[in-house]
Amino acid sequence: MSREPQQAVHAGGRPPGAGGRGSLAVAFVTLLVIGTDLFVVSPLLPDIAREFSVSTGAAGNSVTVFSVAYMVGAPFIGSLADRLGRRTVLMTGLVAFGLANVLTGLAPGFAVLLAARALAGLSAAAVTPSVQSLVGQVAPSERRGSWMAVATAGFLISLSVGAPAGTAVASWLSWRETFAGLGVLAAVLAAVNLPAWPSRAGALAAGATQAGTERTATLPAKVRAVSVTGLWAFAVYSLYTYVGTGLRDVAHLGTGTVATALFVYGAGAVAGSLSGGRLADRYGTGRVVTGSLLLLSVLEVALGLAFHAPGPVLIAVLGLFALTAYPCLPAYQSRLVAAFPAGAGSVMAWNSCFMYLGTSLGAAAGGTLLSSAGFGWIAPSGAVVALLGALVYSRWALPRQPATVPSPA
Repeated sequence: MSREPQQAVHAGGRPPGAGGRGSLAVAFVTLLVIGTDLFVVSPLLPDIAREFSVSTGAAGNSVTVFSVAYMVGAPFIGSLADRLGRRTVLMTGLVAFGLANVLTGLAPGFAVLLAARALAGLSAAAVTPSVQSLVGQVAPSERRGSWMAVATAGFLISLSVGAPAGTAVASWLSWRETFAGLGVLAAVLAAVNLPAWPSRAGALAAGATQAGTERTATLPAKVRAVSVTGLWAFAVYSLYTYVGTGLRDVAHLGTGTVATALFVYGAGAVAGSLSGGRLADRYGTGRVVTGSLLLLSVLEVALGLAFHAPGPVLIAVLGLFALTAYPCLPAYQSRLVAAFPAGAGSVMAWNSCFMYLGTSLGAAAGGTLLSSAGFGWIAPSGAVVALLGALVYSRWALPRQPATVPSPA
């Protein structure tokens, strides 16, 4: 299995950790708002479609252009972050994110709205990886996993609160006012993020050698590393995308029980993420990543079988599935930041890109299996992919002797 790298030395010869817990709170809220901006759209689609006289499916393209812009833009913006500074790219992204949401709220036509959502996706591609890499930089090395987990929890919570928040807001505000409000939130986030991060975020100590880092920081090395994230996302979201369908059509649960089951899943995901960070700090990221992927494989098979069990059993297994799946995410993010200290911005951007790619391919594969073979084939297929992820991580994803950045003599 890949060995843990030593900690990089940053500007001033100090280890990361100068940002303090205030920076961690800012990161949590920032990723919560960024995630909410994506997931809040779903319940607003009928209103958007009605105003622009398009179908709800066509209005759904506003989500598609956001995701595509994010996935395409993230790697390039991440490279810029490593060259120009992660705080600089973060602040630019937050300003653009605010403008994109205001433009969405003011859009005079559907084409302008789509362009605004594409800009929002590009902006999110600047913000999310920058925040993740900054957290990895300022976190004390012995608590990096825990800090990454807290930041990740902000995005995971948005999965649970985004759509309900959109439904609640739509009942007393128009969709235009909703996006305008998100634009105002972005301005507030920009104001609090500016002092939260070191001005020379990501700078290496004067005289530090980057030879080892450059040896492992090639594009193929980064893509190989983040392939684990793509496999994890495929395994999880090939099934989760259709959990609602399974709960209704296979388990025959009522609407209220389905809502409870999804809440349990969300709670399990957040708890799993937070516990994953702590476990990574205590036992090492390698054990947590491998263990989480192996347990994900087992619990995914168990969950597939549980759809034929009584409702309480199914809900319990669904929660366990999330609880065992999500420790992998912050643990591996921590591992990536440590493995690529000089290129953390770009590697986290590629990581986000592969997260979206794995989610999209997983959802597509799950849909194909659902229509051609039946719901029961989705879970075992995802379990196989999770096993593949564990194999790739242990044998191929990261160099066996990761680069270190020594302190100056």
